[in-house]
Amino acid sequence: MRPMKQTANRLLSALFLGSFAVYCTVFASAFAELPLNISSLHQGLLLFSHFIPAFFLELLLCRTAARRWRLLLPALPLLAAGLWFLSRAEWHVMAWVLYLIWCIPPLAGCLAAQLAFSVYRKWKKR
Repeated sequence: MRPMKQTANRLLSALFLGSFAVYCTVFASAFAELPLNISSLHQGLLLFSHFIPAFFLELLLCRTAARRWRLLLPALPLLAAGLWFLSRAEWHVMAWVLYLIWCIPPLAGCLAAQLAFSVYRKWKKR
């Protein structure tokens, strides 16, 4: 990895850590009380807000990764946790549906960051 000397890299790191902290807070507040009685807005945040930290992390990796295989690093924790979840779940179809719902937003964030970075690189070459 290249050193993080640039201000943009530090800003992306701060945005990733801040958005990840907000997501963790939203997640913890949803499961603080049982039975679950959360609003539909809170449910939407739980399902789709991890797009944002994944976007900032992937954008940071696009800027700092010397080797392209490192761009897959955000997907590895999803894969490991998902495989563990699928191996433990008894409801196979429901487990796959939940796994896909859980994985689509961060993977979409990674793809959006790669697209944004490629557009930025083409724009910068002009």
